[in-house]
This record gives sequence, C-alpha cells and structure tokens, in this order.
Amino acid sequence: MKATVYHGLKNVSVDEVPDPLIENPTDVIVKVTKGAICGSDLHIYRGHFPLNDGDIVGHEFVGRIEEVGSEVTSLKKGDKVIGPFWVSCGECHYCKKGLHTSCMKGGCFGFGDLLGGHAGCQAEYIKVSHSEGTLVKPLESLSDDSQDEKTLFLGDNICTGYHGAQNGNIEPGDVVVIYGDGPVGLFATYAATLFDPAHVITIGHHDYRLDIAKKYGATTVINSKNEDPNEVVKDLSDGHGANVVIECVGNTDSLQSSLEMSRPGGTISITGLFWEPFPLNMTDFFLRNLNLRGGVAPSRAYIPELMSHVEDGRLDPTHVISHRLPLDECARGYELMDQRIDNAIKVVIEP
Repeated sequence: MKATVYHGLKNVSVDEVPDPLIENPTDVIVKVTKGAICGSDLHIYRGHFPLNDGDIVGHEFVGRIEEVGSEVTSLKKGDKVIGPFWVSCGECHYCKKGLHTSCMKGGCFGFGDLLGGHAGCQAEYIKVSHSEGTLVKPLESLSDDSQDEKTLFLGDNICTGYHGAQNGNIEPGDVVVIYGDGPVGLFATYAATLFDPAHVITIGHHDYRLDIAKKYGATTVINSKNEDPNEVVKDLSDGHGANVVIECVGNTDSLQSSLEMSRPGGTISITGLFWEPFPLNMTDFFLRNLNLRGGVAPSRAYIPELMSHVEDGRLDPTHVISHRLPLDECARGYELMDQRIDNAIKVVIEP
C-alpha cells in the first residue's frame, strides 16, 4: 500500500510499504477514506518529536472496516468508523473513567515508539488495535462516504477544542479567551459558546482564520499583530482580565501571555502540545490564585455528544478545510501547513 513515511527533519514522502495485517484477535484493518494533517504532525515534521526513519505518520482518519479479528463482535466488514487519535482498550481503570488517553494499553497513532508504536493513518489502510475500545461508528445520517469531511475532525480537533473548554470550567457570564487561531483554537471557540459566556475572544494573527472564528461564535477577534490582546481583554472585562484562557498553541510565549491575561482566580486550560520546558513563576501563580489545567483530550468519550452538533448543523467542521489533496501529494500538504502557504489551515488527504 501507499503511506506517508517519516524520513527525518522536514522530510516525509509517500512510499510503498507492506499492507497492515491482523496481529491480535481484537484488531481490525480499516480502509482510510479521508485523513488529515494535524498541527501535532507538524511537531514531528519540525523535529520536536523525532521518530524512527520509516515510521508511518498521521492520526486523523475516517474509513471503512476491511477485515476484523476473531474476537471482534461489535464491528464488521463494511462499517464506517471514526478514528479517535488514541488507541484505548475500553476496559482498564482509566477507560472506564472516561480517560481514554490514559489507557494502560493505549497510545497515539502515527507517533512511532514515542507513543505506543501504532502506525499512522496517512495511508491507504491502517491497523487498529483494541478496535472495539477505540473506534466509533457514526450516526446513520453521517455514515455515507459523502459525509466524511463532517465527521473527520471528531477524532481529534473538535474534541480537543471541547476538552479545552471543559477543562476551563466556564460559567455563564464569563470572559473567555481562546489563544490561537489554528483548527483546535477555532473549534475551542465554538465549544466555549456552549457554556453561555458573556464574551468569547479569539486571538491569533491570521485574519482569514479569525474570520472563521466569527462563524464559530467569537464575539471579539484580535489580530495580535495589530493590537495588544491584553488591553482589549482588560477593556472587555472591566479591567479584571479573563476568567478562562484556553491555550491552543503550545509554546512558551503563548502560555506566558495566557497567564498574564488571566484574572486572579482564573483558569488557564492548555490544549496545545508542548515540547519545551516552561519557567512558571510559582510565586505569582500562587499569589493570584490561578488554576492551570491541561491534558490529552479523551476524544472517545466526547464523540457521541459532539456528533449530534455536526448532525444537526450547529457545527459545520468544514469551515477549517483549506486544501484537499490526494495521498500522493501528502508531503506537499505538510509544506503548505508548515509554511502557511496559500492561507493553509487544514489539509484533508484522500487515499
């Protein structure tokens, strides 16, 4: 089969690799019908999380089951499935608590030996371990291949944005800031509106992305290249600062800014994937009674709830799609997203 393979710093290519095989009785093989490139994939591409030469990358996909292991009973050949980015057994202590990304047998697709050794999905086929604890079947109305772009982002970006809002403990009337205008930040913007805040403020530095934030319910957008976000947030909060800041970038500058624009007693909810240490000023953090929360979104737990938002049209995920490419051009998709070429936001890949 063809698959997108890591070969080092900013070097991926679509190569011929062996087809995946059923190895354990709980495995299934999925024929990928749509995949995508995630901001987390760019961390691999940029060398923040180097993999082994030859690892297959990617963790966002929907597809149809091609083959099932002997112990799989709730899934069958031909079923349409949504692939959460994290493998989960569904039976351990953490899965039963809804913390599927803390599964004792799990790991992330496409991150090689760093996160469980599960091959990625930017390929024609993917093997899914612990399939019944991992995969989710879409609602009947969303199960046709023509609906793939609506369900594709439920496996990661939509649920990650929602996780950020949920961790923020947003209360009615709050001032909520979303720091970052990538796909996760845009979906976090939508998720924040579900908790009835007074203000939803999305900060970024791409006007074409901030226009999408408005579609998802942002009451104010701030291009940080043109104005000081701290001053705008103060003006909208009677000088107090934000009740909740959802950090969706994952670097030192964005987290420091998130801390600075939070009011005393506020919450900073981290969804960005960090690869560098952060020098937290514990004295300031302590004296301001701040709350810091974060973690990997347990998409498997959120998909059933959020799928209804997609089904009835409250959320149109396709607003974030900027490019659609065949699998053969996946390497170009990485370049587009890495360098923000042609107003790239989200690249969808079709095998």
